[in-house]
Amino acid sequence: MNKKLLVLALVIVFAVCTILSGCSAKPVSNEGTKNAEPQVLKITYTGTPQPHEKEYIINTFMKNFEIKYNAKVEVDFVTQEDGKKKIQSEQESNNIITDIIFADTANMAPYINGGWMEDITGVVNNSKSTFTNMFDATIIKDGKRYFVPVSFDVYITIANKQALKYLPAGLTENNVVNGLTWEQYAAWANAIAAGEGVGKTMMPANLTGSQLLYPMAGLGMAYGAEFPDFKSAGFKTAMGIIAEMAKGNAFYPEQDQYTAPTDPLKSGAVWLTFAHMGPTGVAYNASPNDYIIGAAPKGADGAGSTAGAWAYGVHKGTKNKELAEKFISYAIDPQVNYELCSEFGGLLSPIKEVGSMLDTSDVIMRAGSKMLDTTKVSGVPATLYTDWNAVKLLYGDLFNKILKDKAVPDDQFFTDLQTKLEALKK
Repeated sequence: MNKKLLVLALVIVFAVCTILSGCSAKPVSNEGTKNAEPQVLKITYTGTPQPHEKEYIINTFMKNFEIKYNAKVEVDFVTQEDGKKKIQSEQESNNIITDIIFADTANMAPYINGGWMEDITGVVNNSKSTFTNMFDATIIKDGKRYFVPVSFDVYITIANKQALKYLPAGLTENNVVNGLTWEQYAAWANAIAAGEGVGKTMMPANLTGSQLLYPMAGLGMAYGAEFPDFKSAGFKTAMGIIAEMAKGNAFYPEQDQYTAPTDPLKSGAVWLTFAHMGPTGVAYNASPNDYIIGAAPKGADGAGSTAGAWAYGVHKGTKNKELAEKFISYAIDPQVNYELCSEFGGLLSPIKEVGSMLDTSDVIMRAGSKMLDTTKVSGVPATLYTDWNAVKLLYGDLFNKILKDKAVPDDQFFTDLQTKLEALKK
């Protein structure tokens, strides 16, 4: 057989073998296809998502990533404190199990300061997303980015339309939408209680995992106070608003059982609250025709609100760094992020491209976005304190004192609180 015929014969044999899979030629890698063995990505998710949020995280958000990257995601939902202990233990034992960490800006300082996080600057810079710099002081250290935010919220007003009949004279629904004054808000709350025979205005007063300091801080900022702060004249003036509502028995009697107003709003037990967008949005979206969404109330110094973010980061020493970085890229894709923020009741997206995706149905997100232009917004300076939960409890002590006495405490009480606050600084 001449060389040309030999070559032709070999080509034919190779082609037949390939088609019939009868030869032992080196197989083509099927990494990234559905036939490959899925890689496992382990996520430590700190915090306590609401049931509908948890369902979306598992059944949609994570499932879509699994399908796209032929991966299996295992999520461990833990408390903030247990999350810190878990990651610290993995680092100290050099037994890295977690690949991705999900934390909020009030609790991520130990992860960054402990050296537990990978630098994800390049991953974020290579994405097609543009981020707000509102949280840079918390998530970036020495020029390196250790977390990337995927949602944040500000505080807004929500009112049941049944409460409109109790609005102070001269005020309309449009005034609520654009933002009442805090004095008007208090007068409305008292009128509701007087008319209904029970307080139907709420602050999230449960001190376990307390969120109470945030609406109190927004109220204080409206009168020129810093956050946190107990010593300024403006903050003491702001606390007079709470005292006025306490005198009128305006507060929902069972508010100390809740860290969010969602369920009391949905049941009709609460008609008025100043609360963060996510839980507020869940109630609104369940029955949008029943509620009015308004801006933060205003004080002598305008409107004020705190803003905290939730963020993902890559655990230092992960054995699945490439897949972990793919997850970060997936989580900050504008379309993926828009859907997540929508499903969580209407949280704000830190990604600027998401803003162009909003339509008229995104009532909560649009209300929050509009507020950013007119409201004094403070981040959560948890990294400056040794124990942020202890800071929260100081606000709880003040709130309960006002409710009990139906009056603003004397100057010594505020001085004592400020002393305790200073002692918690790093």
